[in-house]
Amino acid sequence: MINILVKTITIAFCLQFILSCSSIPLSSMIKVASMDADDISAIRPSEIRVRLSVSDPVELKTKDVRLVLSFEHKDQTKSEFQYLLKYIEQSQLNSVSSFFGSDPAKSVYLFKFSKQSELEFNRYQKSYQAKGKPRRYLWTVYYYFKTRPQKGETSKIDMELKLATDEEYFYLLKGAIID
Repeated sequence: MINILVKTITIAFCLQFILSCSSIPLSSMIKVASMDADDISAIRPSEIRVRLSVSDPVELKTKDVRLVLSFEHKDQTKSEFQYLLKYIEQSQLNSVSSFFGSDPAKSVYLFKFSKQSELEFNRYQKSYQAKGKPRRYLWTVYYYFKTRPQKGETSKIDMELKLATDEEYFYLLKGAIID
């Protein structure tokens, strides 16, 4: 009985340690890992949204931001598709202080697919199924800084993706440090 309790506590501690060290939440890992070719085919590119949040004083450039979908196939080949994003809006979140600490003010940038990217995504949706189910998917966002943190300062970035209007955003990165 004591062995089971010790094992359970050890597993819980290790799991908590691993999750706290990751910039990618477990729920996002599960969502992306469970996607299959049918899920990719069902995506409507006009509904895809990307939200990037950076803590002040960092600012992002709103031009040439791209959503990237990479595949690793069973035959060890890799393919990558880049989609240009169109800037929608920027908003500010004020700093928040609580009993557990404080979060600095953030700039939140919202993007969607450009018209050209929507057409490309529709075309590539058909090719996703041609090679069969990929072994691994990777969604990421390529972006550029307008201003970076000063030497010795750090900021954080959150990268979120929304695949449909009726879904919530899920994190690709959460609290990743920019220095």
